[in-house]
Amino acid sequence: MTSAPARAWAVLGTGAFAQGLLRGLAHRPERVSTVHVIGRTHQRARGVAALATGHGTLAGTHVRFVPHDAGLSPADRLRPLLQALRPALLIVCASPQSPSEARTRDSDWSRLLRRAGFGATLPLQAALVRDSVLACIDASPGTRVVNACFPDLVNPALHAEGLPVLCGLGNVATLATATRARLGVRDDRRLSLLAHHAHLSAPDDPRDEAAGWLDGAPLIELPEVLGEVRAMPRDFLNELGAQSAVPALHALTDPAASYTGHLPAPHGLPGGYPVRIAGTVLSLRLPPGFSRAEAVAFHREREHLDGVRLGEDGLLRFTSGTHAALRAYGAELPTAFRPADLPDLSRHLLKLRDRLRQTSVSPPDQKESP
Repeated sequence: MTSAPARAWAVLGTGAFAQGLLRGLAHRPERVSTVHVIGRTHQRARGVAALATGHGTLAGTHVRFVPHDAGLSPADRLRPLLQALRPALLIVCASPQSPSEARTRDSDWSRLLRRAGFGATLPLQAALVRDSVLACIDASPGTRVVNACFPDLVNPALHAEGLPVLCGLGNVATLATATRARLGVRDDRRLSLLAHHAHLSAPDDPRDEAAGWLDGAPLIELPEVLGEVRAMPRDFLNELGAQSAVPALHALTDPAASYTGHLPAPHGLPGGYPVRIAGTVLSLRLPPGFSRAEAVAFHREREHLDGVRLGEDGLLRFTSGTHAALRAYGAELPTAFRPADLPDLSRHLLKLRDRLRQTSVSPPDQKESP
C-alpha cells in the first residue's frame, strides 16, 4: 500500500491559540512536512516559527516551520502567498479583535464588550476568515479553510453567503477535552457534547446549559463538571482547545487517519457537535435518538447567549440588549444585517474601537504582550 504524500499546512496567526496549535503540531506532525506560519510582521512570524521548531527538536520530529509576513492588511497579500504555497489546509487563528481584551484591559471599548457580549464583535471575528476564504477560492482552490475565530457563528454566517469553511476549532472541543479529563474518560467515543461558544461561561438560565451524554446516557452531572472546567484560567482552556485540534486536522487531510471527538460549526452548522472524521470526510456523531435537526435547533435556541442570532431568513440580528449597548457607546449598527454587510460593519467597529480605546489601562497584573 502506497503511503500518503507529505503535506503542507498554513497557520494564519501568531497569538496564543496559534502557538498552542503549532506546539501540538511540532510534537505530532504525522505526515505534515511543512507548516507555513503567517503573521502580521516577519519578526513575529519568525519568532513563533522558531519556538515551534524548538519544540520539534525536543520531540525529535522533522516538520519545518516557515515564517511569512502578511502585513497589517493580510487580505492584500494572502492571494499571492496562497498561490505560491498551495497548502492543503489554511487554519485561521487571527482576527482584528482579541477575545481576551474584555478581560485584560480597562477602557470604554472593553466595557462595551463586557456589556454587549462577545457577539458584538462578530464583524471583527469574521473579517479575516472571509478574506481567507475568498483568497483560497481565487488563488488556491484546493486549500480547505478551518476557522478558530468564533466559528460557532462566523462559519454559519459565511456559509449563508456561499463561502465554505470546513469547520471550526476550540470551544466545544475545549469543553469536551476538559470534561473528559474531569470525569477520567480516556476514550473520546464515550462522550457526546452539544455546546456553543457561549458555554465557555455559565448561562444565567440553567435551561440554556450545554447538553452531554456519556455512553449514550444523559450526563446529569454536566453542569457541575462544567462549573469546575470554567473555573480554570482561560489561557489554560485555550491551550487544551489548541492541542485537541491537532488530531482532527490530521484526519481532515490524511485518508489513513481518523478522529472521534468534537468540533464547532462542522460544514457551517451553528454551535458545536460531537463528530467523526474518516477518509477525510467530516460527519456528525450524535447520541442515540437525537437528530441533526434537533441538534441544530438546540444551538439556534442558545445563540442569544452571545448577543447575536442567524435567522432562517439568512439575516443576522443583534439581540435587543447587545444592540442597545452598541448604540449607547456610539456604534451606528443596524439591528438586522446580511452576512455580506460584515466587512462594512467591521470597518465601522474598528473606527469606534480606536476612539474608545483612548482611555485604555491594563491592570498591573495582566500586562499586554508586545
